[in-house]
Parts: sequence; structure tokens; C-alpha cells
Amino acid sequence: MESAAGRNRARGSVKLVALGGLGEIGLNLMVLEAGGEAIVIDAGVMFPEQRSLGVDLLIPDMTYLDRRPIAGVVLTHAHDDHIGALPFLLQRYPVPVYGTELTLAMARQRLLERAPGREWELRTIRPREAFDLGPFHIEPLRVTHSTPDSLMLAIDTPAGLIVHTGDFKIDDAPVDGERCDLARLGDLAENGVRLLLSDSTNVERGGRTESESSLKPVLRELLRKTSGKFLLSGFSSHLHRFRQFTEVCHEQGRRVAVLGRRISETTRLGIATGHLQFPAGTFIDDRELADYPDHRLGLLTGGSQAEPLSAMVRIAAGVHPRVRLGKGDVVVLSSRFIPGNERLIHRLINNLYRLGAEVYYEGVAPVHVSGHASREELAEMIRIVRPEFFVPIHGEYRHLKRHIDVAVECGVRSNNCFLLQDGEPLTIDGNGAFRDARVESGRTLWDGQALEPEELLYERQALARSGAVAVMLVVDHRSGEVLAGPDLISRGFVTGDGSSTHMVRARDELRRSLAGGLAYRRPERELKEEVVRALRAYFAEEVGRTPVILPWVAEL
Repeated sequence: MESAAGRNRARGSVKLVALGGLGEIGLNLMVLEAGGEAIVIDAGVMFPEQRSLGVDLLIPDMTYLDRRPIAGVVLTHAHDDHIGALPFLLQRYPVPVYGTELTLAMARQRLLERAPGREWELRTIRPREAFDLGPFHIEPLRVTHSTPDSLMLAIDTPAGLIVHTGDFKIDDAPVDGERCDLARLGDLAENGVRLLLSDSTNVERGGRTESESSLKPVLRELLRKTSGKFLLSGFSSHLHRFRQFTEVCHEQGRRVAVLGRRISETTRLGIATGHLQFPAGTFIDDRELADYPDHRLGLLTGGSQAEPLSAMVRIAAGVHPRVRLGKGDVVVLSSRFIPGNERLIHRLINNLYRLGAEVYYEGVAPVHVSGHASREELAEMIRIVRPEFFVPIHGEYRHLKRHIDVAVECGVRSNNCFLLQDGEPLTIDGNGAFRDARVESGRTLWDGQALEPEELLYERQALARSGAVAVMLVVDHRSGEVLAGPDLISRGFVTGDGSSTHMVRARDELRRSLAGGLAYRRPERELKEEVVRALRAYFAEEVGRTPVILPWVAEL
């Protein structure tokens, strides 16, 4: 890639806006615009903390893209918080998608699951092989992360060079031997970088993140002490971890069975793309488990976050059709506990112990390492790039703020650092960088059948927290006089038949509130608003909770 910044500096402007990934972990979707065209970097989802509310996925609101010509989508790596929303994006905007072989293989699986029956334009890219996309000239560079074939992007724009790190850490001993391409990044930086967009996930951790390869000796030692079955559960995209687990099982004469649909798909793709290379017979079908003694078996499963219906949850509950755990078996939960999942994971661990298995997880054993750079590596990235402007990405608000502190410590001017949130654009031109007016952003919900607005989740949370009270009134359409009611019915709040003390008092309070204004005809909307106001005020004062009020008015 010729000196991008030197070739393009100050020729024009570029605008960037995140529709997800700033102020949260997940939902990553960045838009870059120049010359009347836009590109999208990643399209990710977030998994809701309260899965009991019937929401499968949270997806970025993409309305902002409706009025913009999109040249294509570039994917940095194969995690769902970066590719999971791709099916929803492509159904609205059928544009080309660029990514490495493994990333596109994983993306193709998501498309087959959620957007079957269509052909998508998926174009393979490789590290250091630059390509043009609309007004942008993009050179992918290899980074190390917890899944193979991860990329950062050096993007030549009309306003100069932008570096987008993707998710990364600087692993000096990667499992596949492919190190972060800091040498090429340094070469590009010699000619100046206008803007660095850098992963902020682990900024609160000091020092450096441990190498992914540090897990292999730990797994090997645990396996040596295991007299029964040896089971590892992790995120379905962690092919490096699966490779190390399979290697230590193979060393000690164990066959490996893969349990669970998503993790089986990932393993198959890993074999097809060459990231999992083992002799024939290393992997066995789960129907062959009964043919081997326990001390000859290794099991790979998903469900480390205690996802309902996952293989891991069914094994822990003792209802898996092919696997029973007992004394001598060892289970390794090789992932961090995602906030919001702790209670379910603790229940899973308790159930595994009740079956007689020994359980190892982060906090009691070094069985997980992060795929994200810690503070020292983040500082190293900034010192290599030496950007004029800096925007932290991929993190909650506190992560973004702390990452700016790191950038300032590394020599970036404080007024050249921008703490942006979703929907807050930044424009860069030859004169500098400045914020633009906020654009439409937010989240939509996928409940397995349809996309719904985010407000639906708030309503479900309110219903789960405080219940609902339905109110029925019949009024005279001429005078506004109440002819029948108000009748109150509760669900999930107090006794539902309307006979409880609070419901009787609430009915009386509502009657008094309505009496003064019913000598004349008022619009139905105003009447409903008064019903909601009066009942919310009463319940907040007398019960200490405010249920969802559902007024229903009939006119005769």
C-alpha cells in the first residue's frame, strides 16, 4: 500500500458514525462515509442479559443507512458481536461482504440460519493484499485474537489514513504462529495516521494479556490427573482453544467428540479451512461414545454461559441422551462469565458437582485467557501508530474514558481524543476533526420470528418487574359520564380478581380522580392519560411499585 496518508491527506473529508459498539460490549457496527458513499465495518449482535424475556438477540438500528449508498461491508473477524447482524443488514442492503476465508465461512453459516434461500456476494480478502471499496483503499493486516484470521484495517480515505484495530491483543506466542503485523503497521505510520480506532475492552486490566498458547500446559496437566471423561466447554468460535484441547487429548490417546450444533459447525469449518488439522480418527461421532472407555474420551461442548437447551446444560441436568457425568470426570469451563449470566452459570457448576464431576473455571484455575489487549498492549498500539486523532471503540463508557487516558499518556493531545457514543458522528478533514449532530441509532430486538423496537424490551422488563393492571371503563359518548366501571384486573401485581384491598382502594381513588372532569366530553386519549396518571400515583404511594397500566375505554 503506497503511503496512503501522504497520498490523500487533506484532499477531502471523511465521516464516521458508530451504530453500535460504543458504550457497550457487542453490537459492533461502524459506518465510514466519503464522496457520497459509505462502507460498513462489522455488523454484530448482543445477547440480552435477561434471556427469559423472550428476546434472542439485540441488533443495531440500521435506519441511518437507508439513505446512503453502501459500497460494501468489511468484517474484521468471526465473532457474533461482529458478524451476527449480517443477515439482517444484507436483507435490507444486499451489498458485497469482504472478509478472510474463515470469517466468511462463519458468516455464511449465519446467513444460512437466518436468511436462507438467497445468494450473497462474499469476497475473500487476505492480509497485506489491499483492495478498493468505494472511495476507500483498504489494506487488511493480521492481528492476534481468540479466533483465527482476525484483521485490523488500514483505510486510506480522502482525509488521510485511518487505522481500525478490530478486536486484538499482541500475542507473542500465537497458537498458529501468525503474529500481529506490527511491522507493516509501523511502516504505514511513518507517513502519518490521521485517526486510530482502537479496541477498549480490556483497558481496565494492567500489564499484558496472556498468550492463548499458555492454556495448553494447563489443559495438559488437568488431563493427566483425569481418570474419567475430560470435557471442555467454551465459546463456539474459539478454534485456537479447540485446537489445543484436541492436541492434548490426541497426545494422551483420547478421541474427541463434539457436542452441540453451533460448536459442531465451527469445528467442521475449522477442519475445512485447515485451522484444525489432525489425523483421521481423532474426532468421533457422538454415537460412538459408548464404544470407548471414559479414560479414552475428550468432549467439546458449547453452553459455557449456561445457555438454555445447550449440550452443557443438558449434561449438567443429567438429561443428555449420550453423556452421563460422574466421579472421575473433569469439566473445564474455558470462558469468562459474561455479566448477567453469573447466576445461571453458578447453577450449572453446582449441578455438575452434584453429578460427581470436578469443575475448573476462571477464578479457581487459569483455564481462560482473554482475546483482548490489556493496558500495556493498548499503549504499545498507540505508540506504534502515533495518530493525530484518537477514538476508543468496542467498550462501555468507562472503558472508552480510560482508553482516552491511555492515549493522552502516550502523547496524543487531549483535545484530539473523542469519546463518542452510538449515533455521535465525527468528521475529519484537512482542518481537523469535529463532532456532528447526533443521528438516529439504537437497538432492535429479534425474538426468533420478527424484529421489534427496543421499547418492547422495556415493556417486558416492566411487566416482569411490576406486573400489569388492566382498567375498563364505559362512558357516555355525549356527556362523558361513566356508565360502567372502572373495573381493575391485575396480573403479576396483586391478587388478580380485583377484590384485594389495594385494588378496591385504587378503584375508589380513580373514581374520585375522574369525577371532577366527567361533566363534559373529553377526548379518549386524555381520559386514558388521566387513568394511567391516577393509578400510577396511587400504586407508587401505597404499594411502592408502579405496574404497567393498560386502560380500555368503550363509548356508548
